[in-house]
Amino acid sequence: MLLPQVASATTYQPTGPIERRYAADGPWATATMVTRPCDREGNVCDIWYPSDLGSNPLKQETTGFHHPAIVFADGTSDGITADYAAFFLRHLASWGFIVIRSRDGATGQGDTVLDTASFLLDLAKNTGSIFYEKVDADNVGLVGHSQGAATTTLLFSRNTPIFKTYVPIETPIRPFCVIAKCTIDLGALAKVTHGSILYIGGDLDAASSLPTNLGYYAPTSSKIDKVMGMIAGGSHGEIQGNPGCESVGIPLYCNIGAYPLLGYPTAWFMWKLQNAADGPAAFSENGELSHAAPNWLGVLSNVRNR
Repeated sequence: MLLPQVASATTYQPTGPIERRYAADGPWATATMVTRPCDREGNVCDIWYPSDLGSNPLKQETTGFHHPAIVFADGTSDGITADYAAFFLRHLASWGFIVIRSRDGATGQGDTVLDTASFLLDLAKNTGSIFYEKVDADNVGLVGHSQGAATTTLLFSRNTPIFKTYVPIETPIRPFCVIAKCTIDLGALAKVTHGSILYIGGDLDAASSLPTNLGYYAPTSSKIDKVMGMIAGGSHGEIQGNPGCESVGIPLYCNIGAYPLLGYPTAWFMWKLQNAADGPAAFSENGELSHAAPNWLGVLSNVRNR
């Protein structure tokens, strides 16, 4: 019996033209900073951002561009380090986003995540900040990993007004969230009226398997755009690749690295926060992710061609 070949860091290649486009670095050079404490728990924030703030090379604009923002919610940890998911987050910044995360390893109900978003928006109002009048407050997204993915889905279920779109990556099984205080009300998912969501799991991730992700996707309201996809051969820690798994150092926790997370999550945020025209072609029920992405399994979508 022939089995499908599992992708590895050396074999994973984006296949469709949209995935290939966004898996490559974007046109913005990037910079990074560490801030003062930015949330109620006293955690510092890391910010990845385009070094030429206010420019938009995609539109040949040198000034006046307001950058959409992405907040990242970390997975469970007693101490988040600066390099946690850093390759992935820097990649998003190369596509024009200002990306911020608190080093909170227990995001739970999302209080520190909301603090982090407010911290960035306050910087955008501070005349002494490099982000003064550089942030598009109407286009803020949320992405999270593991416990942070559960927090992301939880805030989505509450119609949190500050966030326009959500990407939970490796959302864990519900018993974990009982312990971590990030339990998602499935009934609330059916009542969502605001935003959009892209659920991502790994088909070798016991904590975020196909049934687990389907258990979140299925009850999610069909009144908003919702998509689900599983990384073929993906485990729980791919997002920590730099970009490969060598630096992760935990067997079977990272099989491929960050490579599969560069293309479609970036394409999603470009569609939802920067109005990229190729979003429906990537994510519709007849789109590239569903029919031309062999490295992805179990894809479901309610997005219509537009």
